[in-house]
Amino acid sequence: MTYEWPIPTDLSKEGKEAAELLKQFFTEKGITDHGGGGRFYSPSEWKDRGEQWGTESLLIITHDGGDHASAFAYDYGNYSLIDELQTRLGHINVFAEQCTSWYTALYRH
Repeated sequence: MTYEWPIPTDLSKEGKEAAELLKQFFTEKGITDHGGGGRFYSPSEWKDRGEQWGTESLLIITHDGGDHASAFAYDYGNYSLIDELQTRLGHINVFAEQCTSWYTALYRH
């Protein structure tokens, strides 16, 4: 199963760049959304949902049990994958912050 990871149209330039980087990373690693819950949200979409945290970020990604969750959620124990993603994001001056076990927000360094 593949997942196309649609990018919200109302992201900032940095948010779009981060979303493209994530899509490329997922493709390289063979990561899909198999297992559920994954998609990108813009900060405005996130606010419209009534969410409290991550509303000032560049991009939000949900990962409630999907294959991609191990790239964000420390509970999965794949620290080397998380570190590799953080390093790549650092090259574009962005970092990922796990907000809960089911979503992560990306911010400028």
